Amino acid sequence: MCIYLCSTNLYGDVVNLKNEILADKSTVMFIELIGGGPLAVEIIKLFNKNSLSPEQISKKLHEKITNVRSTLNSLHYRGVACYRKERDATNMYQFYWDIKYKKIVELMLEKLAEELKDVNGAVYNCETHDYFACPKNCGELLFEIAAAYDFKCPNCNSKLNVINSKAKIDLLKKKKKKIGSMIDKLDGLIDKMKDNTKGYVCE
Repeated sequence: MCIYLCSTNLYGDVVNLKNEILADKSTVMFIELIGGGPLAVEIIKLFNKNSLSPEQISKKLHEKITNVRSTLNSLHYRGVACYRKERDATNMYQFYWDIKYKKIVELMLEKLAEELKDVNGAVYNCETHDYFACPKNCGELLFEIAAAYDFKCPNCNSKLNVINSKAKIDLLKKKKKKIGSMIDKLDGLIDKMKDNTKGYVCE
């Protein structure tokens, strides 16, 4: 994964750096998660060097204005979409939005840290406990619990099989290494990122 900051008058080539972010599948899935669906990604793709109003976004994407505003609000809730307001010729407020890419990276780091914690816990449990699994994929049970059920699945009564802990630990350690590598890359970039959302409401 390679992520940089791109926003108005910020570090690097905005278009190229934005494409770097959106080229990473895990980041795209994360944006969809926090933004309420694929529309969040499509909205972010529109931002280059200029802020946009919900009306402009709606017109460019041929999307209902209500859906655009809902998605922007979802991204705003997580600090990713920021807005400023200006009075127009009729003295009414118009809202203009921009994307805080640095916040996406910060949220990704938080998510990866939680995943790493879970994987470390799973490795520890596998190294210190024996597990048994139902052949019909009902679930896994600790040795003590499996023994209490006479090594039969409490759901379907099938005979439980001991899990190959070494194979499972190897898979978990590979996942741990991958997550650690992603965190290292992001940590190396986060300090280089500048932010220029002064005058915007981001949270």
